[in-house]
Amino acid sequence: MAAQFHLEIITPTQVFDEGDVDYVRAPGVDGAFGVMAGHTASIMALAMGEVKVVKGKVESIYAATRGFAEITESGVHLLVESAEPKADIDQERAQRAADRAKELLTRKHEDAIDEGRAEIALKRAINRLKVAGK
Repeated sequence: MAAQFHLEIITPTQVFDEGDVDYVRAPGVDGAFGVMAGHTASIMALAMGEVKVVKGKVESIYAATRGFAEITESGVHLLVESAEPKADIDQERAQRAADRAKELLTRKHEDAIDEGRAEIALKRAINRLKVAGK
């Protein structure tokens, strides 16, 4: 059996304990990075994107928002604002959220909207749709 490490994906409201895994790929702010057992200890900033987890022949995918990755000898903690397993993503809801955000952004000069918040909502919805479509 290949060497494994413990992985937890932690949000403010829940913890996804993946247990012992072979590999995780996460979206770093400077590009995606992968972790296998024996990785050098480090802390990395995470961007919004797809987190891929490999355990044996089983792959799990999460839509995650920004945060930090803590890599230690004992395992990896991904501390993110939110994470959603692919199986839990409601594509219709994500599409409605994307449509709402796009509509708000087209009216940004007409109404007093929080443009930054609408842009983040759009990016999050697009990320969820991308992950759900895999």
